[in-house]
Amino acid sequence: MLQPSTHPVTTVARLRGTVDVSTGTLTFDPVSSTGASIPANGVNASIYGEQGVTVSIYNSAVVTSAPVAGKKTYSANVGIRNLLGYRIGDEQNAASPGDTLGIYIFTNTAPVVRATSSPCSCTITVKNPSGSRPFTTLASQPYWYWPELLGAKGGGSDTTLARKAWVFEADTQVTSFSFDVLVSAAWSAPNESVWKAEYSPDSLPDAQSKPRWRKFGTSKVTATIVGSNLALDLQRSKDSVMYVRRDSLSTASDALMESTMRLDDGGNSQAPQAGIVMDDKTRFIALLVSDSTATAKARVGFLAAGGGFIAGASDTVMVHAMRTYQMRKYAADSVVVMVDGQRRFKVAYGALPATHATATDPSSVAFGITATSSKNTSTTWSHVLYQMGQATP
Repeated sequence: MLQPSTHPVTTVARLRGTVDVSTGTLTFDPVSSTGASIPANGVNASIYGEQGVTVSIYNSAVVTSAPVAGKKTYSANVGIRNLLGYRIGDEQNAASPGDTLGIYIFTNTAPVVRATSSPCSCTITVKNPSGSRPFTTLASQPYWYWPELLGAKGGGSDTTLARKAWVFEADTQVTSFSFDVLVSAAWSAPNESVWKAEYSPDSLPDAQSKPRWRKFGTSKVTATIVGSNLALDLQRSKDSVMYVRRDSLSTASDALMESTMRLDDGGNSQAPQAGIVMDDKTRFIALLVSDSTATAKARVGFLAAGGGFIAGASDTVMVHAMRTYQMRKYAADSVVVMVDGQRRFKVAYGALPATHATATDPSSVAFGITATSSKNTSTTWSHVLYQMGQATP
């Protein structure tokens, strides 16, 4: 059995997928360890890939398309079987919530050409990933995502219910190509104790990105991907747009949430306007930024129950530049705020407003623009991250 991992892994074994065009096959074989470090940011889950030992990746025959403009696509339907002695795909040992950490298979190395029918400067492209994010490198890595919780080996639910289509595009001269993949899947407690999930704006959070964030609020908002950033432009005052993920935050557990974002235009409103939220079904923990006016500087602070900032739980900040805002929740004791890695202030847990969740609602995390904004508001986001089980990075 693999050992629990609550910190970055230094080396992991890889799986190599090889497509043979002539035989129409996709095969997976183990290769040596990567020797690469797993970064502290990104999706925090156990990363591994020993085919036939920890996981079994299986697939249908490869289907080849007719050539178009000198290119062909190669597709196969892929599934996963868990070979570990415990569940993977979510942090709970119970029925998964509406959103789970799920199971990812990501390309640890880009596809490379192994053989061609004639000399060429040929390339291979992953055509249909669920998204891309930095699992083991600083660059984004394409992945396929299964929103499933797999049982322990031999438990009757150890195999994914659905297969995912994997599609590659290559020049017609290519006869064989390969790529290395790894599995990233959370382990249920007690085999893991810290779980982290990140949104990197490769696509809209409620659209292509997987797992999707649920969008709540007005339709009077423009959401676009500009470069590697998410731009939100709220076109109506006293309204909101929030992206929400359901997950198992609890009052008794430590947690962390952060975002790197910029308030582009807050209309000089001093009201809390945009930021990040944790709701653990006891307290509503909303860290928001406001704009400046001629007489007051922009601020970052916790939203009070009646609107505005909680007294003593805010600080001045230059919000019109990219800043990394982080709140560290120490169970039911306190929440500490960091801006660009510097501690700014903290608030007692009991001073935070009561939960917004009903008795049947799950706990959740969220980010976006709130209804306390008195002006049209525009923001830019480069990443959003939350972590359960530990208050520090």
